[in-house]
Amino acid sequence: MVAIVLLHGIRHVSETDYFMLLAVCCFLFLLPVLLNYFSYPLYSRWLVCVLPPVSLVALSVTNKRLYPATISAFNYYDVRFFLIVCMVVPLMVIQIKEKKILILALAVSALALILLDPVFYLMGVSYERLVGPASRYYYSANFFSIMSYSFMLLALLFEKKISNDTQQNNDTLIAFLNNANAGLEKQKKEIEEQNKEIRQQAKELLTHQEQLLKANHVIEQQKEALLEIQSGLRSELTERNKELVQSNEQLIKSNIELQQFSYSISHNLRGPLARMLGLTNLMEKDLNHLSGAQHNLVKLVAQSAHELDDVIRDLGKIIDIRNDLQRIREKISFQSEWEMVLRSLSAFILPDMKIESDFSRAPVVYAVRPLLTSILYNLCSNAIKYRSPVRPLHLQVSTYTENDLIVLKISDNGLGLDLAQFNRNIFGLYKRFHTHTEGKGLGLYLVKLQAELLGGKVEVSSELHVGTTFLVSLKEPEELDEQIFFERDYATLFYNARLGCVGIYWKKQPTGEEYRQLFTTSLELIRQYRSTLWFSDFSKQGTVATADQQWMVSTIMAEAVRNGLQKIANVPGNHQSNQEYLSRIKQGVEANGIECRFFATRQEAMQWLEQFANTPH
Repeated sequence: MVAIVLLHGIRHVSETDYFMLLAVCCFLFLLPVLLNYFSYPLYSRWLVCVLPPVSLVALSVTNKRLYPATISAFNYYDVRFFLIVCMVVPLMVIQIKEKKILILALAVSALALILLDPVFYLMGVSYERLVGPASRYYYSANFFSIMSYSFMLLALLFEKKISNDTQQNNDTLIAFLNNANAGLEKQKKEIEEQNKEIRQQAKELLTHQEQLLKANHVIEQQKEALLEIQSGLRSELTERNKELVQSNEQLIKSNIELQQFSYSISHNLRGPLARMLGLTNLMEKDLNHLSGAQHNLVKLVAQSAHELDDVIRDLGKIIDIRNDLQRIREKISFQSEWEMVLRSLSAFILPDMKIESDFSRAPVVYAVRPLLTSILYNLCSNAIKYRSPVRPLHLQVSTYTENDLIVLKISDNGLGLDLAQFNRNIFGLYKRFHTHTEGKGLGLYLVKLQAELLGGKVEVSSELHVGTTFLVSLKEPEELDEQIFFERDYATLFYNARLGCVGIYWKKQPTGEEYRQLFTTSLELIRQYRSTLWFSDFSKQGTVATADQQWMVSTIMAEAVRNGLQKIANVPGNHQSNQEYLSRIKQGVEANGIECRFFATRQEAMQWLEQFANTPH
């Protein structure tokens, strides 16, 4: 706006007006100082950038109006040079990040340079009027001045950008160094304080060192004494080890003798005891010829014989359980086992008894079926036997999982126990806590023993005249897929509890007797664990006699079908070249109603069997 007014005013300028214009320009150049003083730095810097190019154009026009006779071509080039120089001012006083004001300031000098000839023409001081017709050189000079302006502007902007980045990096580095120096100064003070402490500690250490030297001397003396004692202990330890080895051998021998003695008690006494029971039965049938005293004596002998028979049976149970440590685990449904227990106890279950069960949170467990059945039976029969006489029995049975354990919970509202008095003996052998009913005190002992054999434990909580709760925690076995049942140098027979599958790995060619022995044992395994699936890897079996094959198909397979077998997966290996052999097996097996498939690998065979994995019933 100021530039337009100035240029408009100098169309009819005099020499006096020229000096007035110079005075106005000088005053305008003082405006940035005043604006900066009154806290308007933004406007101040913008005027500093704008005033030079505007003043140059105004003074150039004024000079050409006053002294047209002295004007030459140079007077049209010098103003362009000064306008190019004016471009430096915005880059000096304005930062790159202040983009808007920088663009406005540079735009003024750029427009002044580009529109210089039109302004001269409007003011009546054009080149053609004062100098003469413009040559090609004049227009080339105008073009080169604009190009020089553009090139210098870009170069200076690039240099300005680098300078600003360098300055920012320097500021960052200076701030970092200042912080580092402050940190170092702080660390220096801390180090000085630590040095003081270290010097103090060094003095204390010197004192302690003297004390340690004295103590070390004492230790050396004690060490020599200990070496003498140690030499004596070594010889004594050697003697003790010999005695321990001898004791261990004696213990093994005693354990074997104890097992033989237990077997003798539980089995060899059966015969004499059976004869004694038979004699007492005969005597009881002919009591008419006996006196009253003799009659009572016979009854006492008979009662003692029956009690001895019960003791021997209990001992046999305990021995059998201890020999069942390696029994195969199978997948068992709590619901089906519980229903079987209730059927066996149905004669003792009264109509007013309330028995509830919930196995939804842990419906199955991998365990030895007879042991689990015995645990359920003993705990249920105890609840019925020791129910309260003043209220109907309420028995609750449930299962759940806790910390990778399956917990069986059985609660009743029966007579309860005083655990403060009987806690130590509650699971003891032949321990009874209620005498109003018959019992041998064996049930809880068997429950504890059977739970431990299954890798679990039993806990009890009870309150006298309120009720009792048993928690049987069972741990799931780690190895369920290949539980070895029969191991020989020619084959391995295993049971896969997860699939309910009996499997055979043949290791070499068996004899006819070995072949039949293994299949007979396999049939026993199918019967015992109700397996519906069979796996056989006979890639290393070799050649089997035709008679043995026919026996296997007609006898073993027919009996296996009657016991529930449905699917067979085979891995024949090199036998695949003997199509007659495979065809004979397939036809014979399928004739018994069993689906038979052949696979290249064990993995493929097992994947096929997984589709039909059955749940035990």
